[in-house]
Amino acid sequence: MKKVIALLLSLVMAVGMIGCGSKEETADGAQTAEPAEEAEAETPAEEATDFNPADHTLVFSTVLMNHPVLRCVQLGFVEACEELGYNYQIVGTESSDENETVAAAEAAAAAGASGVVLWAQTETMLPCIETMKNDYGVYTCVPHFQWEEGKAPGLDVNLACVCTDYAEAVADYMAEKLEGKTGSIALTQAGYTTNEDAASAAFTARIKELQAEGKLEGITVLDPMVEGATDVTESTDVNASIIQANSDLVGAVSWTGSGPVTWANAARKCGLEAGDLVIVSMDYTADNLAELESGYVTALVAQPLYEEAYQAVYSFDALLRGESVPYWTALEAPLMYEGGEGVNSPEYYQNILDRVSSTFGG
Repeated sequence: MKKVIALLLSLVMAVGMIGCGSKEETADGAQTAEPAEEAEAETPAEEATDFNPADHTLVFSTVLMNHPVLRCVQLGFVEACEELGYNYQIVGTESSDENETVAAAEAAAAAGASGVVLWAQTETMLPCIETMKNDYGVYTCVPHFQWEEGKAPGLDVNLACVCTDYAEAVADYMAEKLEGKTGSIALTQAGYTTNEDAASAAFTARIKELQAEGKLEGITVLDPMVEGATDVTESTDVNASIIQANSDLVGAVSWTGSGPVTWANAARKCGLEAGDLVIVSMDYTADNLAELESGYVTALVAQPLYEEAYQAVYSFDALLRGESVPYWTALEAPLMYEGGEGVNSPEYYQNILDRVSSTFGG
């Protein structure tokens, strides 16, 4: 019996020495022994460290791929993907064909994309989101355009500034600049899109509120007109015709990214000097900043073009790691003008444009 007990003790000591020896060798950097069975199962923390962004491809699908406004959005997408280590693709079309954009997004999903950022600017583009979710299980995000949750079944992330907020801010800004003046304000849009329709309505409503407070007496807001967004010459002609048809015009607001150029060109074409019209429009492209510097444009709405796609990638990263993210995130769209500081300064956005140029050329 004593021999049996001694044999058992020897076995226990041997096993204990093997376990201790394994730990000591690991600490010293030596080759480790085979792990015990209890250590084979990975903990959740260990599983998380196995996630490799390089195993995933994220895709941005858009209309007007080479449009300077869209390039600013794409830069945020590219830089975030590179920071986090994701493979990425930019697909879509150089035209305004939404069907091509949707087809490109669905093709990318079918090819194995883990996440698709879709420039879904109209309701007709939304059904493909549910298709991508149900057929391919990809995560999806729509930047720039606010869609009420449930409007686009399957949509995981929606990031944008609130167009009615910046429209009201523009109305307040113009009230300050047009104090004591009388005349009309023109509104122009790229098309009758959800965002732009809402912006025009909010701007007009805010002007009426200010007039009820005794401000802007004698100011009339004209009905919105479509200037378009694909042909600068045609849009310039539309805006010039508005100036010619309204001799009392004192201001103009365009909700499209080409508006600063088209309205400045229209003013020149009609013989107006810089500052004769208070022109407020959208976005921080190089041409738009040049018109701001020229004095023909008074202020620009700095939509969070870069930020919305940049944050989309970080949202995908969280989802792919099993974390949760909010469906809706409201982003800021500050007004930019000469003499502004921080996010109100042209220099802040020039830095982004310099990186757009180095990334995409031009």
